[in-house]
Amino acid sequence: MFKHVLVIAGVISLSSLGVQANKIPQEKKPKIAQKEVYTKSWEKIYGGENDDIAHDIVALENGESAIVGTCKSFAAQQSDICVSRMSAEGQMKWTILLGGNKQDEGRAITRGADGNLFVLGITKSLSKNYDRDIYVAKVTLEGKLVWERAIGGDRDESAGGIAGLDDGSVMIVGDTESFGKRYRDIYIAKLSKEGKTVFAHTVGGKKTDEAHDLTRLSDGNLALVGMREVRNNYEEFFVMKFDQNGKQLWAKTFGEYDDDSLESVTPTADGGLVAVGKTRSYGSEQTDLTVMKLSKEGKVLWHKIYGFKYYEYGTAVTSTKEGGFMISGGTSTLGKGSHSVYMLALDNNGALLWSHVYGDKNRDIAHGIARMSDGTVISVGESDSFSRAKNFHMIKIRAK
Repeated sequence: MFKHVLVIAGVISLSSLGVQANKIPQEKKPKIAQKEVYTKSWEKIYGGENDDIAHDIVALENGESAIVGTCKSFAAQQSDICVSRMSAEGQMKWTILLGGNKQDEGRAITRGADGNLFVLGITKSLSKNYDRDIYVAKVTLEGKLVWERAIGGDRDESAGGIAGLDDGSVMIVGDTESFGKRYRDIYIAKLSKEGKTVFAHTVGGKKTDEAHDLTRLSDGNLALVGMREVRNNYEEFFVMKFDQNGKQLWAKTFGEYDDDSLESVTPTADGGLVAVGKTRSYGSEQTDLTVMKLSKEGKVLWHKIYGFKYYEYGTAVTSTKEGGFMISGGTSTLGKGSHSVYMLALDNNGALLWSHVYGDKNRDIAHGIARMSDGTVISVGESDSFSRAKNFHMIKIRAK
């Protein structure tokens, strides 16, 4: 199903690979940086009478962007995958709805080699077994659907991350209960530019393994981040680097005595990566935001934790034009409402440069972040502080 809406305003076992859980160094700084080295350019709310949530964002030319989310407004049948193109000023130029008459959710978006958009989500509408399948689509910059398909078996699948490749193909990662060893395993697939499967395989052990995000690295290889369920059913950080043919180059599992998970990853200029997520280990009082940098060989170069009394976490990360990193996440300790957007800027060594809390009286949650072509950064998510329903929440940040 496709609607156009114009809106104004093989199986690999981890144990066989010798992947072991390791402790990693960390530094906890439970404080807010006071120096205002960044400032807000604008803050926008978009939505209808029902819940509309932005999950991810990708930069386009001239400071514009494209957003993917889940919409129940705009004539959606239940919940549809919605893709929107935004101007540099944060005005919505068009929105299309993808999916069908059942529940569909948008999760991630990226650019293809031809400049068009690849969209990743979850679908019940296109599933043949009435379960949840991975949804992949290609959409032009004018908002026209090129192709769409569902990937799944007789049980549930979940979408993680997506990355375009140089030959016009696309790599996706997620989780599967249908394939692999019948546990929840990581699913990796490469699709051609026409949407046909080039290869697919799973990575996992005897417990739950999940991929939450995917990125292209500066050397052309890819890295996924997520979590593995290990000893005593605790979750631990998981990072895996692999080439464009799906061959694993290395895999690392890190953690301590409680649940740890990575949610987002971005490449670094030196071939490494920076990943963010959440931890209940390392002396956390409840749940804290965690961020770490790994070298191209998978060595942890630094690991920082930011947390307060209650619940803090990182959902997305991008690089800044100044050479550092911008993180979006959430906090239930700070802010006016029950939950607020928590943003941090770090330098290349992980030192805190700036942080700020955004939101109002209710729940404001960030899900995605990207650096625009003009050097600014936009965070996207959801808010019900300004209306009865959840709306798209966008915040544009620039250096002062």
